[in-house]
Amino acid sequence: MENFNKCIDITFRGNSKQLVIKTPRKGIKPDIEITGTLTGKDQVCDLEIRITNLYTDDILSGYHTVEISAGYADTMSKTIEGSVVNVYTESPGPDKVTVIYCTVANFDAWLNKTIDLKLSKNFTLRNAVAEITKALGFNEAQIDSGIAQSTCAAPLEVNGTARQAVNELKKCFPDVNITVDKHFLKVFPEKQQPATVMNHTLKALIQAPQFSGGQVSLIAPWNPAVKPGDFVTYPVNFFQTTMGLSPFSTAYVASVQFSFATNGDQNEMSITGILKESIGKTEK
Repeated sequence: MENFNKCIDITFRGNSKQLVIKTPRKGIKPDIEITGTLTGKDQVCDLEIRITNLYTDDILSGYHTVEISAGYADTMSKTIEGSVVNVYTESPGPDKVTVIYCTVANFDAWLNKTIDLKLSKNFTLRNAVAEITKALGFNEAQIDSGIAQSTCAAPLEVNGTARQAVNELKKCFPDVNITVDKHFLKVFPEKQQPATVMNHTLKALIQAPQFSGGQVSLIAPWNPAVKPGDFVTYPVNFFQTTMGLSPFSTAYVASVQFSFATNGDQNEMSITGILKESIGKTEK
């Protein structure tokens, strides 16, 4: 079965070492569960890893970042990179469960790095984002060319964390969305997709789509490649799907909640989407 042979590969990295946990493609698998939330908002997203019988006590002290590849044996995706925030043992004994809480971004810089931002009136959005990027040590930001030269008539001064600086910047440009993606910022018009867009086809849904105004809620087997800012094409008539009679519709992905495990039945993502016709802009 396409969604049967579930695999999760995890690499923890420290200053001079790494710990790799790899799921065998055949045979007995380790018990690994991952759950998380990915959003298109200006926040660092949550990720929780649960591993049974992980015999190491130095993840928090020895390893700072984590990289996860997940999916199915023949279709693995490099899914998530994040920072290790907390580690604890949930269940002691012979089958202890280690819980590792992470955030999907450069957590230390985002939360703790102090930024002294002083911008004169009529500053451009591009210049402001460049200053924040430089202070964080992030890679060059991805900014929509249509809004990069937008200006703010008032000056802006912020002395605080990166998150505070971004929140204040958004007050100057309320129609702009600023998101954190690994080690760079994405900046694009509110309710519009970034310039680079993926469109994924959901071949099956777990339950019928739920519509509310211009939004849709979708529950499907997890596709690790689906991220906020992408599009998904999905069957509209849930009950006719197996007969091949269903029309399809497309939505912009605003957020994704997922739960996935190497063993057991956990294999689900819940997508909050905006109907494509409600966005007013076609994908490129």
